[in-house]
Order: sequence, then structure tokens, then C-alpha cells
Amino acid sequence: TVVSCFVCLSRNHSATTERGPDGLDYQVRRLPSAAKEYTCPACLRPIPQGSAHIVAWPEEAPFGLPQGVDGRRHWHSECWRRRLRPL
Repeated sequence: TVVSCFVCLSRNHSATTERGPDGLDYQVRRLPSAAKEYTCPACLRPIPQGSAHIVAWPEEAPFGLPQGVDGRRHWHSECWRRRLRPL
């Protein structure tokens, strides 16, 4: 939800533009801890509460897919670094 992911959007964690696993450009934020448990879209394993991780969302999404805040996903830092494709 938007409230539970408020830290994702805070000014304390600036976003950078990076190429995602699908070759598209994403806004990416590196967060020092997870506010709650999330599921990584690449490996489908949990990101435990309190774990450092990545929040990424497409700058431009293909037609019909969520974009911006609605398109954000929480990734393990290593899964994002390795550019693993979502399952």
C-alpha cells in the first residue's frame, strides 16, 4: 500500500535511473531497511523486515502495465544487481 511504502518515496533516499532486467529504464532507490516483509519479483523469496533492499519502478511502462508508484517493486539488492528477470 502507499502508506506502508512511504519510506520508498521519502526524500532521504534519492532515486537514480538504471537499466532494468527487461532493458527498460527504472527509477531505483536503495533502502537501508524494509518496513515490512516484501516478496522479490525475481526469486519470489521474502525480503525480511529490516533488510536493505532495492525499490524500482519503470520510468515508462508498456501499455497496460502499472507505472510510477503503482509499478514499484521491492527487490533483493543482489537480484537487482544480477539483473534477474521476474518469474
